[in-house]
Amino acid sequence: MIAEPIVSFVIGKLGDLLLHQGATLFEVSGQVEWLKGEFEWMQAFLKDADMEQNDERVKKWVAAVRDIAYKAEDAIDNFILQIEQSRRRGSVDYTQSFTSFVDEPSARHQLGKKIEEIKSELVEIRHRRKSYGIKNLCRGEGSNSMRSLREQRRTSPLLEDTEVVGFQDDINTLVARLIGGDSRRCVISIVGMGGLGKTTLARKVYNHDDVKKHFQGCAWIYVSQEYDARDLLQSTMRCFMILAEVHHKMNVTQLKEELFKHLEARRYFLVLDDMWKTEAWNALAAAFPDRNNGSRVLLTTRNKEVASFADARSYLHELQLLGEHESWKLFCKKTFVEQDSSCPTNLEVFGRKIVAKCHGLPLAVVVIGGLLSRKARLPREWEKSCFLHLGVYPEDHEFSASKLIQLWVAEEFVQSTGPETLEEAAEDCLVELNQRSLIQIVKGSSMGGVKSCRIHDLLRDLSISKARAENFLNGDTNSLSPCKARRLFVHHGISKYTSLNQSNPCLRSILSLSLDREEIGKNQLDLLYRRFHLLNVLHLHGIRVDEFPTEIGTLIHLRYLGLTGCVTRLRRLPSSIANLCNLQTLEVDSPNKMDIPSEIWKMQQLRHVRVPGRIKGEGPKAGELSCSSNLQTLTSIDADDWIQDCLGELINLRKLKIERIDFSIHRKRLFDSIPKLVQLQSLTLHGYRYGLIPLPLISNLLHLYKLCLRGGLARLPEFHEFSPNLTKLTLEFSCLVQDPMMTLEKLKNLRILRLLELSYLGRQMVCSSQGFPQLESLDVHNLLNLEGWRVEEGAMSSLLHLNFFCCRRLKMLPEGLEYVTTLRKLNLHDMPQCLIDRLREDGGEDLHKIHHIPSIHIKGVIIQN
Repeated sequence: MIAEPIVSFVIGKLGDLLLHQGATLFEVSGQVEWLKGEFEWMQAFLKDADMEQNDERVKKWVAAVRDIAYKAEDAIDNFILQIEQSRRRGSVDYTQSFTSFVDEPSARHQLGKKIEEIKSELVEIRHRRKSYGIKNLCRGEGSNSMRSLREQRRTSPLLEDTEVVGFQDDINTLVARLIGGDSRRCVISIVGMGGLGKTTLARKVYNHDDVKKHFQGCAWIYVSQEYDARDLLQSTMRCFMILAEVHHKMNVTQLKEELFKHLEARRYFLVLDDMWKTEAWNALAAAFPDRNNGSRVLLTTRNKEVASFADARSYLHELQLLGEHESWKLFCKKTFVEQDSSCPTNLEVFGRKIVAKCHGLPLAVVVIGGLLSRKARLPREWEKSCFLHLGVYPEDHEFSASKLIQLWVAEEFVQSTGPETLEEAAEDCLVELNQRSLIQIVKGSSMGGVKSCRIHDLLRDLSISKARAENFLNGDTNSLSPCKARRLFVHHGISKYTSLNQSNPCLRSILSLSLDREEIGKNQLDLLYRRFHLLNVLHLHGIRVDEFPTEIGTLIHLRYLGLTGCVTRLRRLPSSIANLCNLQTLEVDSPNKMDIPSEIWKMQQLRHVRVPGRIKGEGPKAGELSCSSNLQTLTSIDADDWIQDCLGELINLRKLKIERIDFSIHRKRLFDSIPKLVQLQSLTLHGYRYGLIPLPLISNLLHLYKLCLRGGLARLPEFHEFSPNLTKLTLEFSCLVQDPMMTLEKLKNLRILRLLELSYLGRQMVCSSQGFPQLESLDVHNLLNLEGWRVEEGAMSSLLHLNFFCCRRLKMLPEGLEYVTTLRKLNLHDMPQCLIDRLREDGGEDLHKIHHIPSIHIKGVIIQN
C-alpha cells in the first residue's frame, strides 16, 4: 500500500501550485488550500497503515485514498498544461498537437469542478473510516537520518560479502569436485528452488582461490528464462577475452566454432547461472570442448531435468532448506549488525516467530532481516516507490545506477533532507535497498559509489505484482488496461502503444527497454506526444529514432527524456525542446554529432545533459544562464564559444566532458573557468588527436575523483598539481617523453590508471618501491615504443588487475612483477610472440613472475619480423 507517499507527493504539488500559480488561480485558490489541508489531515492516518495490512477494511480504505490522490494529481497537471497552452497560444509549433484550445477562465472552472468532486469523495471516505471502525493508525516515526549512509558510501566498499550461513560444507564439496575427479569435461549442477541461494553458492565457489588457480580461464554467464544464444556466446567470448571486430558479424554457428577453437587448448571453468530449459544447453554445448584436461561447467538451475540432460554421469548438488538453527543464525547476522549479530532478549520470541514463517528459505530470511535491521532509517515512501519501480527492468538485467537514480529523481520518489542533492538522497536509497538485500550491487564505481545493479527474479516478481495491484506500474501484459496504470514498461513492441484509439489521461512514465531493436518513425512519436500529454518520463532504449518532431515541446511535464542504446541517427534537436520547462535529464546516444539549440541554457530545471553534439546559435549573455544552479552533468559537448560565455557559471557541475578542444583557441577560457567548478567530480578533456590540450589548475578541485585527458600534453603536471583525491586517471595521445610513473606513483589515492594509445613515447618505465600504494587496476595499451619496465619490491602493493594490449616492443613482463603478490588477474592481448614464449609452462624464463596469479588470459600474438 503506497497511499502515504502519493498523498505526500500531492500535498507538495498543491503547495507548489499555490506558490507559483497563485495569481492564476483566483476564485479557486480557496478550494486548492482546502484540498491541501484535507490531504495533510488524512496523511496522519496513513503513516503506519502498512502495519495493518491484514485488515481488509484498512486495505480498501487506503486504496480509496490512493485513487483520490491520483485524481488530484491529474487535475493539477491538467490545469498547469492548460495554462501553459493558453500562455503560448501564439506559438504554432506548440499548439498544433492539441485538438481544442482551453483559455485560463475555462481551465480554472474545470479545476474548481474537479476539486469539488474530489472533496465529496474525501468527505465520504472520512465518514467511511469512522463507520467501519478504522482506528487512528498513526504511531510516529523514528529518526530517518541518512548522514551515516553517506559516510559509509565514501569510506566502505559497497560490494559487501553475501551471507553464506550454512554453505561452508557445500563450498568445500563443490570445490573438490571442480578441481578433482574425472579428466573429462564434467557438467556439475547446483539444483534447488528459487531463493535457496544457488547463485550465492556458485559465486563463492567461482571466486574461491583454489578454483582460480586451477583453471586457465574462467567465465560467468547469466542465462535466465528469456535467453538469446548469440548474446550468450558473445558474452562468453568477452569473458574469455576473445575480442575481435568481426565477432559482431558472426552467426551462432561461427561463434560456436570460434569459442571452441579458443577453449580446446585450455583447462577452462564456466558458470551458466539460472538455466531454465534443456534447449538452452543444446544451444550452447557444442561450443565447450572436451579434451580430457579437467575442464568444468557449473550450472545453477531449478530444474533437475536440465541438470541430468546436460550431464547424466556427473554430480548433482541439491540445495536444501535451512534448518532452524541456521535460519536463526542468518537472521541475526542480517538484522542485528550493530549488536554483533546478537538478538536483544526482548526481541527473541518475536524474531523466532518471524524466522519460522520464512520456512528455511535463505532469500526470505535475508530480505526480512534486512528490512527489520533498518526500519527507522529509511523513509517509507522511498522503500515503497523505489522498490516497486525496479519491476521495469527485464529479468536478470544489469541496470545503470546513475540512470536509475535520475529516473527516481524525475519521478519525485525521493526528497532531500538537508544540504544533499536529490541524487545523493536517491543513492542513499539505493544503498539502503542493497543493505536490505532487495537489490544486488553488481559493480562499484571508482569513486566508492554504485555503478550497476540487479534485482533477483523472485523480488522482481514481487515488485511487479505489488506495483500492478497499486496501479503504480504495468507492462508487457493485458492484465491491466494501460489507461489505468501510472507507469508503463515495454520490453517488446513499443509500436503497439503508439496506435491506441484513445488517449491515456493518467500515464506518467513510458520506459521501453527494447530487446528487439525496433524502429519508430516521426508520426509514431507524434502519436505518443498526443496521447500521453502528462508524461514525466519518456525513456526509449534500443529504439531507432531518426528525427525528433517539434511537438516534443508540448510535453511540459516531462522531466526525463532518454534515447539510448546507440541506435538513433539523430542529427539535430529541435529548438522546441526549450519548452520542456521541467526537464531535468536529457540523454541521447548517437554515432553522429548533433546540433543542440542554444536554448538549452534557458532551461532552469536541467540537471543532466548527455548528448554528443555542438551547441548552435547565440548563447546567453553574462548572468542570464538559467540552468546554472541545477546543472550537474554536461558531457560530450564540443568546445566552442559557450566555454567563454557559460562554463564558469556552471558552479554545481559534477561531471564535465568537453571534446574537440583547440589549444590555440580554448586555453585561456578553460584556465579561467574550470578552477571555479569546485563541485566537479569527473572531468574529461578531449583535444584533436595529436593537438595539444590545455590542463587547467585542478589542485583546488577537492572533489575531483576522475580525470581523463585525450590529446598532447606539453608536460605531465607535478603530483601536487593534481587533485589530491584523484582515484582514476586516463591518458591517451599525451605523447609524453618522460617516464610518467615517477610522478603518478606519488598520487596516494589513485586506484585506476589507464595509459592508453601513445600516452607515453619512451622506452623504459620504473615503478619505485612504495609507489602506487592504492592502485588496484592498471591498463597499458598501445605504448608502441615501450621496451622495458621494472617494478621494485614494495611497489603497487594493492594491485589486483593488470592489462596489456598491443605493446609491440615489450619483450618480457615487467622485472619484479613477482613481488606484486596481490595480483589476481593478468590479461595479455595482442602482445609479441617472444613475450608469450617466456611464459611457457615447459621452462619459460618469466614463469616465476606469474606463478602466484590465479587468472591469466592470453589472446592473440604479434609475430615479429
